[in-house]
Amino acid sequence: MILSCLKNLFNETLDLIYKRKCINCACVISKGILCKTCAKDVQNLPAFPQGYINGYKLYSSFKYENIIKKMIINLKFKHSKNLAFYIALYLYDYLKTLKNENLENPIIMPIPTSKKNFYSRGYDNVLEIAKKLSEISGYKLNSTALSKIKNTVPQYKLKRNQRRKNVRNSFSLDKNFNHEGLIILLDDISTTGATLETATELFKKRGFKNLICLTFAKTKL
Repeated sequence: MILSCLKNLFNETLDLIYKRKCINCACVISKGILCKTCAKDVQNLPAFPQGYINGYKLYSSFKYENIIKKMIINLKFKHSKNLAFYIALYLYDYLKTLKNENLENPIIMPIPTSKKNFYSRGYDNVLEIAKKLSEISGYKLNSTALSKIKNTVPQYKLKRNQRRKNVRNSFSLDKNFNHEGLIILLDDISTTGATLETATELFKKRGFKNLICLTFAKTKL
């Protein structure tokens, strides 16, 4: 938590020297990543499940469009790692609106990327979001129990009917993993739900009932 605050303070100091600009319209701003006008265009999805995956609730905080789409693309493909902090802020604000979920003892488990993608990008974008969300919220983070055991083609490159086959048997859940509180299975985007479906099958087989899927954005199908 202290390290995160120091990093943010450092970034704020840099912004005083090099003018901070809105990531959407590029106008000069004093703090954050969006100007007041662009911020008004960012509207949360309702605080109820947008679907169910293997019987688990799926919550997505935004539609995958416009500014939200730009944030994910910049973090995922343009090395704008600072955006992980702001995405985590949005996610935490959204989580606090979920009145029907018990958030007293949650654990955050990010959907892992493959080693190939990690080495190619230099970092795991979902893990970066999970780390920041853990720091901001105080929720525990477990980034090791769920692992990617097979290199797969990036889902966005595939057609809908190819995605499930692509990620089949690509995850492994540590046999010693156990948690009595809420498990928050985190990913950046939900499109067809194939990735989350494959991952949640492992939890379902183990009898975990207290789990929700959470994504920053959800695409239109």
